Amino acid sequence: MKGIIVYDRESLKKNEFFATKLKSDLSSLGVAAEITTKVDFKPDFAVMRVYDERINAYLDGMNVPTFNSSKVAAICNDKWKTYLHSKNIAPMAPTQRAEECDMPYPRIVKARHGHGGSEVFWAQTQADFDEIMRNMTDSAIVQPPVGKRGRDLRVYVVGKEPVVAMLRKSDVDFRSNFSLGGRAERYSLSDAEERLVTRIAELFDFDFAGIDFLLGEDGLILNEIEDVVGCRMVYTYTDIDIIKKYAEHIVCSLKHIKNT
Repeated sequence: MKGIIVYDRESLKKNEFFATKLKSDLSSLGVAAEITTKVDFKPDFAVMRVYDERINAYLDGMNVPTFNSSKVAAICNDKWKTYLHSKNIAPMAPTQRAEECDMPYPRIVKARHGHGGSEVFWAQTQADFDEIMRNMTDSAIVQPPVGKRGRDLRVYVVGKEPVVAMLRKSDVDFRSNFSLGGRAERYSLSDAEERLVTRIAELFDFDFAGIDFLLGEDGLILNEIEDVVGCRMVYTYTDIDIIKKYAEHIVCSLKHIKNT
């Protein structure tokens, strides 16, 4: 059995640790995987560390198992689709498409397909909003500011299991992303919070994902879901080997597929 771990060139440079460790962990479990930026043969499985509709369609057309699945990727890499798919099972901020927005100011503007907080903007006035939209290269959603500013919670999920939750903080930016210079600490989920995470995981059928929540006065507010989730802060602040857990999940899933 031989699989592939798929990146684009830019993300592979930034995430070499994840790629090489996942390859090594899979190998230690008896499963070979090649790290690649192109797909030119039929693999036995594919770990998708980039969302590319063409690659996903190509692999689906050959019935190649993908981790995460193309369905999960298509929804979670689009913030509008994530909202429509999730709003009936989890608390979420009111959300509108930018071209139809009539929310009062201030507003939070997010590129629908953005990642890592780099395409999330604060619009204090109509002039701000117009300027943001002029420079936006993607369609966008708009939400009101909710939750604690500069604070959010990422819960890492492998399969349907919440593995670890990390509270992210920034005192200089309304965005708390670790990749933008925020800091983090481990967070203990309450029973109610864990049930919410499990409910979301069951709806999406993840292999490996990060579920991001805002901290509301009445509890967690689902913000977005990272399909191609990074885990630097897990290795920085905890002793959890989450990539190994992901490798074990992949191998277990492949055995299940083989036996069905």
